[in-house]
Amino acid sequence: MAITTIIFDIGRVLNGYGWEKYLRSVVPEQKAYESVERAVFLNPVWEEHDLGLLTEEEEIQDFVAAAPEYEKEIRAVYENLGECTWSLDYAVPWVRELKEKGYRVYALSNWPEHVYRQRGNKLDFLELMDGYCLSYQEHLNKPAPEAFQNLMEKYEIRAQEAVFIDDTVKNVEAARKLGMSGIVFTGYEEAREELARMGVR
Repeated sequence: MAITTIIFDIGRVLNGYGWEKYLRSVVPEQKAYESVERAVFLNPVWEEHDLGLLTEEEEIQDFVAAAPEYEKEIRAVYENLGECTWSLDYAVPWVRELKEKGYRVYALSNWPEHVYRQRGNKLDFLELMDGYCLSYQEHLNKPAPEAFQNLMEKYEIRAQEAVFIDDTVKNVEAARKLGMSGIVFTGYEEAREELARMGVR
């Protein structure tokens, strides 16, 4: 069956993401840097925060609990978490090109509300899409099958006609189990080549 629908993850696919440079600018001292990194960015509660079920203060307290001696630094880092994301030059043209060729284009991403509020123009491609589901809005995280099913039901997407592009293997595998085609994103050119092999040109 021909591909009619392209579903994108956002972070490290259509939008740059990484905390190292930002964290270093806020917490330059090495010991403090490593402690705050573990307490915030490497903390398992980060994924829970993607579900959008807590207030900002509750999220901060989750991080502080992992390194209470660095509460000041953690609060400073949390304040501007949006600085961990940046625009990618190819994102808007790529989405626009696919739309102009007649493909339906969507986004499905684990995304915390606090960072979304600080998006600025970094997610402009979302407005070009046919729709999107962000975890904090839907209270569903990938790779749970319910996250994919929610998107498909909301926008009447047929799994057999869709390809899902994500930089995380387990998320792509979850999409494939539901009948979608999947691409593990390693780079823009590589993803375009894989799409072309699927008949998306």
